[in-house]
Amino acid sequence: MPRLAFKAGLILGLRLRNRLVRQRATGGARVAVSMTSYGRRLDIVAHALESIAAGSVRPSRMILWIDSPDFDVAAYPMLQRLQKRGLEILPCEDFGPYKKYFPYCRDFAHEGLSLALADDDLMYPRRWLERLIQASGHSGEIPSYRAHRMTTDVGAESLTPYNSWQPAPVGSASHANFLTGGAGVLLPAPLQHAIGKQGTAFLELAPRADDIWLNAMAIRCGYRPQVVDAAGQHLTLYPRSQENALHNENVSGGKNDTQLAAVLGPDDIAAIATDIAGRP
Repeated sequence: MPRLAFKAGLILGLRLRNRLVRQRATGGARVAVSMTSYGRRLDIVAHALESIAAGSVRPSRMILWIDSPDFDVAAYPMLQRLQKRGLEILPCEDFGPYKKYFPYCRDFAHEGLSLALADDDLMYPRRWLERLIQASGHSGEIPSYRAHRMTTDVGAESLTPYNSWQPAPVGSASHANFLTGGAGVLLPAPLQHAIGKQGTAFLELAPRADDIWLNAMAIRCGYRPQVVDAAGQHLTLYPRSQENALHNENVSGGKNDTQLAAVLGPDDIAAIATDIAGRP
């Protein structure tokens, strides 16, 4: 009950803020926030966006990617009010979960902004973006609030099953850290360029696993996911938003392992194994 009451209060506060605040949702940080949503989740995505707009640091751009040609922002008053305060609602092709970052990398990487990824079913704490930016000063690293530590088999020739991995150590930076984008990750511009240039091969290899493709690209470009200390950064899941979540299909259904095998080649596995052996 206390948790439900907290969530209800947070949702009410974001709705009131959306109605009353006139401050722009964007600000001066050299970061673009990119998010996507679809179907019934369009009814709740404004809460995620409003929570980021309420942060201690506001991004230069805030983009919501929509693949529906029939989308009418007038049907979503909270989104409409955010749009008046600087939210960009942009159309794109249906790239599935890759809508979160591929259209931006393809079309806007040249702008040189860091790219913060966020999910439509979470409400983010006040210092969420500030902490990611503070952690981004290490060259060759990708700040991420959440990551698993990959492990290999005895011969270091293949990965152990996804569901056997444990959380990666806070503060670690390693090719063996498998970042997950929803909690928050900050992509540097060179990695964005590489993702954009690679095109849509992900549609054939891992159409439903955008995190797998993102981690593979990071390895190939020499970037190590760095696990940011999330102390005091409580992420709040919007109630009843997980019924059709991709997590249920990929993790519970075991499809992550199939897509990992399709994407990661011997060189990728070797990079992971080397870091397991030689880095904390």
